[in-house]
Amino acid sequence: MSLLKFTMTSLELIMNKVSSDQELDLIVWSLIQGSSNAMDFLDYLRHTLNRPGQQEEAFQAATRFWSNKNAPRHFDKAVAALEEMAQEGNENAMFHLGRWYRLGYGVAVDADKGLAWYRKGAEAGSSRCLINVARCVAKDDVPTAIALFRKAAVEMGDLSAHCFWADFDKEDHDQHMQLAVSFGDPFSMYSLAHERLKKLNDADAAEPWLDMLKSAAQKGESYACTQLGQIYRDGHHGIAKDHEVSLYWLKKAMALGNEAAYVILGRDLLAKDENLGINYLKRAAMLNDAFAQSILGHHQTWYGKCREDQLEGVVWLRASAQQGFKYAINKLAEALQNDRGPEIEKNEALIWLQKGASLGMADCQSSLGIAYIKGEIIDRDEEKAHNLFHLASLQGDAWGTYLLALTYENGHGTAKDLVQAFKCFKMSAEKGELKAAHKLGLAYLWAEGVEEDIPAAAKWLKTAASAGHADSQAYLGMLFSYGHGVEENADIALYWLQLSAKQESAIGLRELAKLYEDGEGVEADMAEAIKLMAKAASLGDERAKTWIDKKYPNKPDWLKGLGSLSDKKFSDDE
Repeated sequence: MSLLKFTMTSLELIMNKVSSDQELDLIVWSLIQGSSNAMDFLDYLRHTLNRPGQQEEAFQAATRFWSNKNAPRHFDKAVAALEEMAQEGNENAMFHLGRWYRLGYGVAVDADKGLAWYRKGAEAGSSRCLINVARCVAKDDVPTAIALFRKAAVEMGDLSAHCFWADFDKEDHDQHMQLAVSFGDPFSMYSLAHERLKKLNDADAAEPWLDMLKSAAQKGESYACTQLGQIYRDGHHGIAKDHEVSLYWLKKAMALGNEAAYVILGRDLLAKDENLGINYLKRAAMLNDAFAQSILGHHQTWYGKCREDQLEGVVWLRASAQQGFKYAINKLAEALQNDRGPEIEKNEALIWLQKGASLGMADCQSSLGIAYIKGEIIDRDEEKAHNLFHLASLQGDAWGTYLLALTYENGHGTAKDLVQAFKCFKMSAEKGELKAAHKLGLAYLWAEGVEEDIPAAAKWLKTAASAGHADSQAYLGMLFSYGHGVEENADIALYWLQLSAKQESAIGLRELAKLYEDGEGVEADMAEAIKLMAKAASLGDERAKTWIDKKYPNKPDWLKGLGSLSDKKFSDDE
């Protein structure tokens, strides 16, 4: 059948002869392809999931017209065409009208209308309409649903009904699934293979179910294609990783309109081909995939090349958060607090943090706690902050545990308790929080909340320093510079202090300046020492300021004031 635009006469002739879903898809496309409203093309994509059609053209049009969501819609023409076909007794049209009203494709969601169309289709002899009637009534009347599943499977011979019947007959669940699979139904094959593979980590045991998954994928089940892509991407179920095979299945899923495949491949491509990765993620995001919206939103918000990218990122994060996707909630609040986009209501960032915290999200509890400590977007309340950090820590959150340790260390919202602070720093560091590893190293070094233990201090400072923590690099350099717990080694000290100074650690700059002053591990260079010490003083280091005052009591104007920040009290987070 030609994909050229139909004349009204030829369309009417085709409508009278439609006997397959793909022929019906062709009619829908012919009626909406002239639209300039992105939603028409997105509804077409939702409608044609798992069937080859005009997916690429639809995605391109949706992207092109994304800002035209208020333009006149054409999908109502498709609805009218299917209603006309349905009135003439076309079962396929009845089925798709039922689906459109049930899911809101091109029309407002109307479960009653959807069920009514399914019932008409069932009365006309459509087994898949009958199966969907059963699925709709199952939530209120399981016995009736089972009777309808039985009728579809036994009387009408559509064994795919067993796939849904299985959910209401746990005793014979496996038998139902095997019957559905024997019918060759791709969704049933995918469902059974997916269920069995969950528990398998051995390639030999997984092989028959992997073969079943491939059979479903070859029959056009896009979620089977996507799962195969993930299996070969990550090496699940004892299967060796294979990038090319993974790519093959993911692209096959994408060609069938599967948004999950676009998310997986889009996320992977961000580091390799950013533009293509963004394009794939945007396709899934336009289809309202909350995960895609959150990934795309976060990327555009923080790595966008211009202000417009950042603003678009916030829009996607908000869309994801509004769907209740937890990952996006804290990311949105963070973006709003950092002026990556405007708030659409007063205190929007705070509202999202409170919502996330009330849902038990540890990252939101930690961020809301920080807000209570800072007292900028909400009145300062150290006790509430401490309690929120405690909740996050109880959930095993390393960052929340680190923040809890700081409240014990500083007596914020609770009695000062260095022993408890040490315990929390240790818990957090053991879970990989670098700032906690740094604080733990200092606790061992200075015997705060624990007995002095220089080897343990060196271990944890090295852990944080190796991961790039600037102040840990400085302290590790100092251990070697002064021979504290280790043999004095100016070369090693120089190595760590240079790394620290490059990151503008005031401590690292100060201690590196001393090496240049004394010629330890490097040629003596007083000019370089002054430069480094002045930089440290400008960053607020009190010892650097004292050094400058002592060495140069009659310092020139340019050197005056470099230590003016030294009285500023820096929090650990700064």
